[in-house]
Amino acid sequence: MTEPTCVILIEGDAELRATLSAALEEAGCAVTTAGDAVSGYRQLNEQGFAVVIVGLALPDQPGQVLIDYTRRNTASAVVALGQRGGVEVRVDCYRAGADLFLQGPVDPEELAAAVSSLTRRYAQLRASAPRFVGWRLLVQRRALAIPGAGTLELSPRECQLLDLLSPGAGEAVRRCELLDRLYARRDESAERALETLVRRTRRKIAGHHPGPSPILTQHGVGYAFATPLMRA
Repeated sequence: MTEPTCVILIEGDAELRATLSAALEEAGCAVTTAGDAVSGYRQLNEQGFAVVIVGLALPDQPGQVLIDYTRRNTASAVVALGQRGGVEVRVDCYRAGADLFLQGPVDPEELAAAVSSLTRRYAQLRASAPRFVGWRLLVQRRALAIPGAGTLELSPRECQLLDLLSPGAGEAVRRCELLDRLYARRDESAERALETLVRRTRRKIAGHHPGPSPILTQHGVGYAFATPLMRA
């Protein structure tokens, strides 16, 4: 008996998620679902999937960031689902690493057929690919290991910033907490210093990791590291 294809569907629309999940299960897939990027990252970190299906309109992060992360860290095929299918949106998805873009309203039968086709195409690659390896903060070395791009040396303050963001797994660390831990004060000078530090760290990472920055700004709250960051 053939084992079911393991698929994860990361889609912010609960009704669409349920409809597509049911169709994939009927087609013989073993489906895991997630309603936001943070949950998606956790699932990706816990098991391997033949196909990762990502809706672009996630509540906590653009789907393209998750697609980029999946492409760099797994051997999974990637399908992007978008309600808007303009050229710029499709190009962004393909540049991030999507194998296929399906514009809404998504036909469940077409999605199931696409999953079957991509599973066959990726079977050999998955058999030889290493298991999920993500971002790692090498605290003692003051360095950031970037998937597929080697190791980036950090200043003491840059390392401290990423260390403070690492437990969040995509959830924002409050700005006031960062100010207290980094500068032991919350005045205007510390605010400017924090903004400069974030900007400099983003720029340094961008030199080794093209695409959306993993350091996200959550307005009115603070900053988050978009993907799980393992502390080593």
